[in-house]
Amino acid sequence: MDVRLLAAGEALNRHRDAAEAAAAAAQAARTPRIAPATAYALGVLHADQRHEVEAARYAFQHSWRKEPIRLP
Repeated sequence: MDVRLLAAGEALNRHRDAAEAAAAAAQAARTPRIAPATAYALGVLHADQRHEVEAARYAFQHSWRKEPIRLP
């Protein structure tokens, strides 16, 4: 199997998992009468997962490049 396909699949899996986790954290933070410390922790978790979503998008984009990027 093509290495690019494997990398793209892994990136898509990371993206899906992170997006679902971010959505779950956001939903949990909307719970009525949530403790401030819990809301803060859920906010931090949400932000972390959103960063992971962006990292997975970046990895996916680069897995589909036709030529490897050469650094100077």
